Amino acid sequence: MPNVRVETLPCIYCGETSIIELDEEKYEKYMEGESKIEDIWPEKSPDEREMIMTGTHPKCWDKIFEGMEEE
Repeated sequence: MPNVRVETLPCIYCGETSIIELDEEKYEKYMEGESKIEDIWPEKSPDEREMIMTGTHPKCWDKIFEGMEEE
């Protein structure tokens, strides 16, 4: 399956975008809203799926919720 390079949305914390490489067929399904992201990419981590959906980097996500650990 061919891959496509996709620019993410700007990260909600730092404002930077990223380039990620995704399976073209799966990306088209995602963009058409055919399935939930976890059904399209079950092999990707929650961090990777978050980056695909919102552009938020894992380190930035950690900074957003820093100090808010559950007791």
